[in-house]
Amino acid sequence: MKGALCYFSGTGNTKWVADRFKENFAFYNVNIDLVNIQFLEVSKLKRYDFLIIGSPVYAKFPPKIVNDFLNRLDDLNKETKIIVYSTQAASLSSAPYFMAKCLKKKGYIPLMQISIRMPNNFYFIKGKKPDRDLIEELLLKANEKVKNVVENFIKGEPIIESVSFIRFEFNKAIYITFKNKIPKLSKNISSTRECGKCGLCLRNCPQGNITFERGHAIFHSKCILCLRCIYICPINAVRYKGKKIDQTQRDIIKTLDLNR
Repeated sequence: MKGALCYFSGTGNTKWVADRFKENFAFYNVNIDLVNIQFLEVSKLKRYDFLIIGSPVYAKFPPKIVNDFLNRLDDLNKETKIIVYSTQAASLSSAPYFMAKCLKKKGYIPLMQISIRMPNNFYFIKGKKPDRDLIEELLLKANEKVKNVVENFIKGEPIIESVSFIRFEFNKAIYITFKNKIPKLSKNISSTRECGKCGLCLRNCPQGNITFERGHAIFHSKCILCLRCIYICPINAVRYKGKKIDQTQRDIIKTLDLNR
């Protein structure tokens, strides 16, 4: 049996969890290929026995990159077993329910629908900044949850974590509002004069939203607020509202396969 784990990860949380899925499935001699949604040809998924789809959560829902991928999943065997998971700062998210709903409309039946709590990388906009002890605790619990999901999948026992219809619709309204505000919010991202023009943020922006002008990085209007640029800058020269951000994701983001 062989599976593909299709993911998008802005600052590393979703990729970190993807790595744990690969490790835990290996215990059962099941091979998992990790595939970044940004570079995926959907037709190549036909050769796999099952799929795992992982997404971060931006204002309660998956980002557009993930939604576009779900819309392209048309030609697979409808009997394909699927796991969907999200990573977010909260304990439970509407995102897996939304992803499963999209898949069900296409005739697929997701076997697992999971929310995995991870460190809050959005803390400087909303929420509490995670300290090192909390980060270590969350990672430990996340690995244990993945281990349990894999064990249940091997046994053929579904796990469906869901939210109420009312909460889903409320979160949907929040997401729509957030989506419309992204262009305005993204204007808060800037770089300082210390920018060394290494090009790391430019080469790894999933939207191709960054250019170099007048000696430093310029951020344009296609931003989805994945925050990758803030956390991968080697000299921490990317600001939000002019403020220097503590790169709490500095270790987790190393899981990403960056274009160096």
